[in-house]
Amino acid sequence: MRTLNLFIIGALGFMVVLNSCSKITDIQTQPDHSIKLTFDTVRITQGTTQYLAAKNYNADQIDWTSSDTSIVKIDATGLINAFRPGIITITAKHKTYPVSAKCVVIVGGNNISDTKVSDVAVGADGSIYVIGTDLVSPTGGYGIYKVAGDKLNKLPLCAGVRIAVGPDGKPWVVNKSNLIYRFTDSTSAWHQMPGTATDIGIGADGSTFIIGTQDVSGSGGKNILKWNGTDWTTMPESAGIHIAVDPSGIPYVSNLSNIVYKYDGTRLWYPIPGVSSTDIGIGSDGSVFVAETDGSSSAIAKLNGTSWNPFSTSASSVKSISVRPNGSPVYIDGNGLLHLN
Repeated sequence: MRTLNLFIIGALGFMVVLNSCSKITDIQTQPDHSIKLTFDTVRITQGTTQYLAAKNYNADQIDWTSSDTSIVKIDATGLINAFRPGIITITAKHKTYPVSAKCVVIVGGNNISDTKVSDVAVGADGSIYVIGTDLVSPTGGYGIYKVAGDKLNKLPLCAGVRIAVGPDGKPWVVNKSNLIYRFTDSTSAWHQMPGTATDIGIGADGSTFIIGTQDVSGSGGKNILKWNGTDWTTMPESAGIHIAVDPSGIPYVSNLSNIVYKYDGTRLWYPIPGVSSTDIGIGSDGSVFVAETDGSSSAIAKLNGTSWNPFSTSASSVKSISVRPNGSPVYIDGNGLLHLN
């Protein structure tokens, strides 16, 4: 009898082990059908579009729905159309598997006073462009907008983190991956330029310079290069983090130590003391402005010959600055709001 009991216990134990192994095997081989979206949350501006995609499925495998189609509609390809400000939820449901995923869409107004931005540039023709704070691409960066009156009109098919504008009114951008793109024509085409950069500046004469990606000085920053029509030529004895160009094609830089340097046109750079600068802008009339680091005396200073004069502004801090053709500064304050003087 004891032998039989032991046999039964052993058999039951074997069955438990077998069942447990079977369950583990089932769990390990169960496929993951969950939907992985490119965004869990996305911010866009009314009147603009943005693609939402399932990274592991084709668009035609997904049913897309919006919780409020008066604010946002999404088509079968995953293209979001934003109609008015508000917050909605988009649901992506698989057509075959019982899985879904959600994305919150925050639609902001396109009024300048309602929209936070991160960089600004003015062309010699007066065209003003900004980089927004709405993430368009994890590798590219943020939306690009043209200022039209008190509105921001989003440009399609590109993203960036720094921007400059040529004398023809067409923007160049540096994106989050340090790639350089130039807007080419009215068909909304962007052309990738050679090289890599962290900042870009263009003068009223079309002279184009970049801050590169190579560290050349622990106190100065990265290398500086000039566009020669086909490629970039390295500038001698130079380093910086932000750059602007005067009407005659002479670059000025703000370096890692917040010192402003001006190129002498031949080989040397000389400092312009008296200010601690985080960004620099130059108008087509030659006016030079900087954003100061601490704002203790002024958030903005203007170059007067060889010295800096405080410029009256209501902002306590300025993160990006450019200059209109008439010599008045255009800037983004510490809260991300654009000021058009």
